[in-house]
Amino acid sequence: MKINTLLPGQSGLEILCDSYFIENLESFEELIEVYNLHKEKNPEKTIIVTLDNLGQAEYTSVHSTMSNDLDVIEGYDLSGIDKECFENGEHLGYLSTPSEFFILKENFLKQVKDVDFLAACDKGLTIDEDELAILEEINQSPFDFLDKEIILRIVPVKNAYEGVCGFPNGYFASDLDPFENYALAKHLFQKYGLVLFGIGASFLGFIINRTLDVQEVQELGVDLSNLYDTTPERFEKLLEITQEKGYLFLKYVEYLDH
Repeated sequence: MKINTLLPGQSGLEILCDSYFIENLESFEELIEVYNLHKEKNPEKTIIVTLDNLGQAEYTSVHSTMSNDLDVIEGYDLSGIDKECFENGEHLGYLSTPSEFFILKENFLKQVKDVDFLAACDKGLTIDEDELAILEEINQSPFDFLDKEIILRIVPVKNAYEGVCGFPNGYFASDLDPFENYALAKHLFQKYGLVLFGIGASFLGFIINRTLDVQEVQELGVDLSNLYDTTPERFEKLLEITQEKGYLFLKYVEYLDH
């Protein structure tokens, strides 16, 4: 494995928080070791890693940021941000440095106030048998679905579900948008203790930090059935896998094709 500070040419996004570029991973466990190491070093911040299809995930993140006005600077005090954010005394017009992350965060949190788990369920996501099989596969063998290049971001927010604002994703109309992804992640954390750690082009990744009891597993199955408009029984195998592995990967896009 190679891990180095992220350089501008290695990402399609501006670098708004401390970030690292990871390549040559040999296992999913190795990625989790890196995640845990940075989490221990940054206990008051959130670690978010990219998952599947880095290029597509960055593409949709750019468009999601723009379409939701997450980079709008109007109304913010810019006196404390880096000088390189200005040209001839004028702000560049886009966020480009960690000193401006607070703008992205505040713009995000303003818009998520009225979005909850029910809103995510109302998006109308469904899941067919092929997609369910893909979910079972990624939860069984996540390394097979990771991109060969991964970016780890140290997002200056306390709660893991707030990490979505460090890599906002969900752009297409039939996918969950960034605020619905936030609401989903918040719901899973508050109800089951699931910690968001990864965002890809199609998947959200959660760490299960404790053993869920029988009632909680049943309730999680119901929540998934509401999210994907189906029956809880269809997720029995998936939940068996996640209980064994300690992770849960979910799709947030209209359709999975792998």
